[in-house]
Amino acid sequence: MVVRIVSIDSSLGSSLLVADAGPGTAGTALSVLSRAEQSSPRRHAESLGAMLARVLAAPGVADHPLDAVIAATGPAPFTGLRAGLVTARALGRARGVPVHGVPSLDAVARAAFDEIARAGGGGGESVLVVTDARRHEVYAARYRARGADDVEPLDSPAVLAPDAAVRLGGVDAVAGSGAVLYPHLAAGRVVLAPVSGDPAAQIRVALTRLADAGPGAVLPAEPLYLRHADVHMPAGRGRTL
Repeated sequence: MVVRIVSIDSSLGSSLLVADAGPGTAGTALSVLSRAEQSSPRRHAESLGAMLARVLAAPGVADHPLDAVIAATGPAPFTGLRAGLVTARALGRARGVPVHGVPSLDAVARAAFDEIARAGGGGGESVLVVTDARRHEVYAARYRARGADDVEPLDSPAVLAPDAAVRLGGVDAVAGSGAVLYPHLAAGRVVLAPVSGDPAAQIRVALTRLADAGPGAVLPAEPLYLRHADVHMPAGRGRTL
């Protein structure tokens, strides 16, 4: 059965796509119908609505109803992550379809294992995913592949200084935007999928997990914040006697 899905990632910049997904010869097959991207990590609020309207209006998209929305749940910087999830929930309510969440690092890991598979990897590799957390820190977790479309985390995601992330050993490769910002994280290993999220990988991971969970399942779409937002409320006025 083929389903039509909008996938939204706002882990660093903004990336949206509409795709038809169904069974393939080796896992989930995707046919991307339209997509839009912008790289700025500070323009989510003003860009996501226009980008969504553009991908939904593309030829071949508006002629078929949506079946689901999938959104990145982080960890990622607070403002962008919140904007992506709000956009996903608004679209889900407007179209009457479920909204499913996929952790951002899981999607990066899946994209990295795809690169390993294309290079002829044996399937037993493990990958350290490190993405930009700002403040000279990274979000980090280690993974191994779980079938052709999913991944298995070996750690809970954490926000770490790059030097602490280097000490997460036992991996064969490093993936994510953090490895580009802090090259010493690779420590001689190959760098894969130098991104902070991947909306196409999100679809494959989500559909695999939904199939495992059974009919009627919904993947939690709550944001994964590993620290407080970069927002401080002003101090209240002192009392005048």
